[in-house]
Amino acid sequence: MIAIFSLAQKSIVIAEKVKSVLLEKGFNAELICSEKISCNSADEKVKSVYRAIKESFKQKKNIVAILPMGVVVRAIEPKKKTEDPWVVCIDENGKWVIPVLNGHRGANEFAKRIAAGISAQPVITTFKMMNEQQE
Repeated sequence: MIAIFSLAQKSIVIAEKVKSVLLEKGFNAELICSEKISCNSADEKVKSVYRAIKESFKQKKNIVAILPMGVVVRAIEPKKKTEDPWVVCIDENGKWVIPVLNGHRGANEFAKRIAAGISAQPVITTFKMMNEQQE
């Protein structure tokens, strides 16, 4: 089973497309959406996508998440967001710089700086917060 998660309204189209592709290829896939968004094609609507990811992981389901990477990492191995350091990954070819945890606490900015310095592309997966300044 492959569980596809969508947390935001703008990611529904992508989630539906991913599900369609997987089903066409013969995989068993389900779309799980937050009950806070309009997602008529959902196989399941959940109060907490975070908890649903955690449960799917425990059940050994494969996961496709169309949401910030940090949410997925924390669902699998939760710690204290306000105390954890930020984490940035760079692929072995130096092409992509990816903030993994605490994007809003420094990882996004640091990833952008590193990417600029090594001529790479930053991959920012967090949502823009309402109180953040426009770039």
